Amino acid sequence: MPAAPCLHPDFYAEVAVGRMEDAIAGKVEGTGYIADIKVRCRVCGVQFRFVGLTAGIDMLRPTVSITGETLHAPIEPADVPSLHARATFRVPGKITPQ
Repeated sequence: MPAAPCLHPDFYAEVAVGRMEDAIAGKVEGTGYIADIKVRCRVCGVQFRFVGLTAGIDMLRPTVSITGETLHAPIEPADVPSLHARATFRVPGKITPQ
């Protein structure tokens, strides 16, 4: 008899923070920071996928790896007053029952 499927009751996240640098221009200072995040079930170890995002790297918005298993989230120090210039807030339109 096969084992019952895992209900994924508990999770853990792996986070790696990287500093992006402009190697082409030869800049020593960083051009941004990115957090790479993976989520797994603590019980069975299955990795979760992030959905609804495009694959690639973008320093202005979150993206995912080609498999969807790693979230690439651009981050910045909280003492940098630049978020307000790019921040947007979107409210979806009214959803009408069919």
